[in-house]
Amino acid sequence: MIRSLEWYQQVYKLISNTEITLVMLLMGWCFSVLIRPFLQRKKTVIFTGIIVAICGNVLLWLLHGGGVGIYIFVMLIAFCTMYFLEKEKPLQKVFLCVIFLALRYLSSAVNAEWGFFSLWIDLNTDHLGTTDDVNLLLLDFILGQILSLILHILILYLMVRLFTKTYKHQEELSIRELGLLLIPAAAPLLESAIFREYLRIYNQGIEDGFIKQNIPPNFIRFLFYVFSYFAILMVVLFYEQVRKERDEKAQSEALEKEISGMHQTIEHTRQLYEQVRTLRHDISNHLMTMERLTDNDSSAEAKHYLSRLKEEYSATLEGIRCGDPVIDVVLTGKRDIAVQKGIDFNCDFLFPSQPVIDVFDLSVLLNNAIDNALRGASGDHRWISITTGSHEQFFTIIIRNSFDGRSLSLDTDGLPISTKPGEGHGLGIKLIRRIALTYHGDIEFIRRDTEVELRVLLHHKDPETV
Repeated sequence: MIRSLEWYQQVYKLISNTEITLVMLLMGWCFSVLIRPFLQRKKTVIFTGIIVAICGNVLLWLLHGGGVGIYIFVMLIAFCTMYFLEKEKPLQKVFLCVIFLALRYLSSAVNAEWGFFSLWIDLNTDHLGTTDDVNLLLLDFILGQILSLILHILILYLMVRLFTKTYKHQEELSIRELGLLLIPAAAPLLESAIFREYLRIYNQGIEDGFIKQNIPPNFIRFLFYVFSYFAILMVVLFYEQVRKERDEKAQSEALEKEISGMHQTIEHTRQLYEQVRTLRHDISNHLMTMERLTDNDSSAEAKHYLSRLKEEYSATLEGIRCGDPVIDVVLTGKRDIAVQKGIDFNCDFLFPSQPVIDVFDLSVLLNNAIDNALRGASGDHRWISITTGSHEQFFTIIIRNSFDGRSLSLDTDGLPISTKPGEGHGLGIKLIRRIALTYHGDIEFIRRDTEVELRVLLHHKDPETV
């Protein structure tokens, strides 16, 4: 069958446009893969990926071609979509968008370099160069476009997956951290503008007839793309290591503060029970005095003396009683802080007989958990509730506090992210989980409309960790 030149041109245009459309659709999917570990809701990930795919295709069709400006605008739309659906961590969203721009260009550049190499082989080996079979040339073009599409998306997907395995930071970035992480991404983005200018000059040269009509492959250019990608990965990897060391140092400092606080608590407990022991020692003298006052019919003096004795004895026993003196002091101290802040404090805590729990571990756990509840209690009526439950070898602690329903950031494990500024923020919840894990347990955080709840499950502690 003889076909017209116009027909082949239409097929060529259709295949080229189809590849562009598919590339942008698959880029939307790759972008959703990139942002999935860092967003809270799956629907946000899916919707943002769809927005990237649709908006990218619309802009490419309207402007009849690609360009860095189009992709920048698409990423701006992606950022606005993510921020509208989840307002937490905007700087991290900026970082992910810029990184995807860099990864998209690097994957496209590596794929283009392969295309230059393939074209160079065709032109220098006369591959299909002497044939007059237009259908064979068309088939070669179609297969080339399919291979290009597969390579492009495969390279981008692998880049994205390796990046997400390297970068695991769930918390918001600071301005300095954002600047540090974006430095290696700037190189490929700037190179893309330089290369587009090179292409413009090259195409103009072809029109003027003084440049050979192919772009030779360049191994140095290929190495630049590879090293640019690994520069991004290495900076992220070093950042993760520094952040991990910083968090471990902050955890150690926090634990030292907890130990110091526990020493004060234990000292306070000793003083309290020393008062009780002293009172018990003096009780015989008090009884003798009461007996003499009664024998002398001094009822008024006896009543006054008994009232003074009752006040002194009550002062030594004032506070929460749960079955352990150290935990009594911890809970009483937190109750006093809550009262000073105008927060209702309800405590129904019973120290467990089973499982056997180290009082120091339990003190650190309660100090951090109740401090978080005190900071988080919000709303018109602020309150905190502490209850416990025991079943065989399991012990459960449930700490709830009022909540005004405003924004509360959660990480991928469903645990709250602290908004306290500076290093070491959010370490309280990490200490609580670490203690729970040593007792073969775990923690669960539940967010409701008017309250939040922290559940801690404890079991037996490993003998080697005792």
